[in-house]
Amino acid sequence: MMDNQELLNLFNRISAGEAKDEDIILYNRWCQGFQQRGEPVPDIGRVSAEILSGVRQSIGATSKTRRLKLWRRIAAACAIIVTFSAGAYFFSSQPKPSRIAETRSNEILPGNNKAVLTLSNGHRIVLNDAHRGQLAMQGNTDVTKVDSGLLVYKGTTNGVQGIAHNDGAKIPFNTLDVPRGGQYQLVLPDGTKVWLNSASSIRYPTAFEGDKRVVTITGEVYFEVADDPTHPFMVHTRNSDVTVLGTHFNVMAYDDDPAVTTTLLEGSVKVSVPQKNETALLTPDHQASVTNTKNDIRVVKVDASNVAAWIHGLLSLKDCSMQEFMNQLSRWYDVDIAYAGAIPHHRFGGVINRNVPLIDVLDALAAGGIHTKLEGRKIIVLPR
Repeated sequence: MMDNQELLNLFNRISAGEAKDEDIILYNRWCQGFQQRGEPVPDIGRVSAEILSGVRQSIGATSKTRRLKLWRRIAAACAIIVTFSAGAYFFSSQPKPSRIAETRSNEILPGNNKAVLTLSNGHRIVLNDAHRGQLAMQGNTDVTKVDSGLLVYKGTTNGVQGIAHNDGAKIPFNTLDVPRGGQYQLVLPDGTKVWLNSASSIRYPTAFEGDKRVVTITGEVYFEVADDPTHPFMVHTRNSDVTVLGTHFNVMAYDDDPAVTTTLLEGSVKVSVPQKNETALLTPDHQASVTNTKNDIRVVKVDASNVAAWIHGLLSLKDCSMQEFMNQLSRWYDVDIAYAGAIPHHRFGGVINRNVPLIDVLDALAAGGIHTKLEGRKIIVLPR
């Protein structure tokens, strides 16, 4: 938890344009902490005044006024910080007076916790409508909805959590599908924690058997794998496999992306392409991309925490193209994207809190010279 001086130092780095990705994430986490505790986010003007009252008098009245105004502009748990070639822009979630009528009549809210669970017998359960508690028994595994965004599989067979004794019985497979505008969390029978982003799915057994723990995914999924050296964990995607023992990593495998990317945060993983018998071993803060066309593996160094920022409620725009940015908006806000002309060649940086209404994001784009029109659930990117 940050003390007042640390918070002021963080603000100074942001206002000076010197903030790193971890600074922006830290600021948003501070704001989100109040929401998670069910508390209102403190009035940022009051907080900044209290902080500034404790610093040296040499700051001066002019500097104090400037900081207070900027605090109000980046206020609350819905901060948007988007960088364009011209610089950084800060926005709050409060609708502008000129946009109030439009916001009320055509407001598109951010995504939330929703998913559909398909059991091995084909029965489908809409999790956002389902009650808390036990939803099903799959073999020897209890399937429970713990809260609005968490599904837990729990079963002990043969003395090892989530590892089934091979007695000839067929292990049931379940599928969890998250639509556009949704997200969900899952705990697999071995204790592995899984986060699913919008427009993503995972197919998995209700108890792992054999010498490997194998799941299949589409879309974007983050894993914190339960440690079990005798049973390696494997993730299948459309063109590559990821094999681990116990680690934290992110896999992005959307059909409309040009490659499947695996990003490692902790431990080590092996990325392999069965079609070409190629492999790459990743260390933390490295990303492997397997292209859709040639199935080549390319490994680059990245800020892994930035890639996985979405599990902390953030949309990350690290050197993001216009099309990549719009794809993120399409998935999270459940909107379609159209371009009235050629796709602009902009690159973006920064962070957007995923709790921000879509209209605030479009305001941020407009401030950077990128204008859009919202028709129903379609964003039309206008030519310059």
